[in-house]
Amino acid sequence: MVINAIHILSVINAVSTDTQQISAMINRVYAVVASISAVLIGLLWIPIAIGYFSTDENRKFEARTRTKNALIGTLIYIFAMSGALYAVLNYIITGA
Repeated sequence: MVINAIHILSVINAVSTDTQQISAMINRVYAVVASISAVLIGLLWIPIAIGYFSTDENRKFEARTRTKNALIGTLIYIFAMSGALYAVLNYIITGA
């Protein structure tokens, strides 16, 4: 009986360790994806910022429009990564 209890505890510890390792890997992948996405968003904002330094009024007006669109896109991305977008859509669809 004692040997079976020890064996069961060792199996539970092994499963717990595997679960912790998988959880750590998922968190690491999430961090890498978030970091790469942040760099891409930063790179996409550069042409918009450069548009403000133009002497042409048309380019400045286009830069304002692109800034608005980029800000909306960035906010949607932030809400999606944080889970807030899922919560809002879940509330709208299910009402709870």
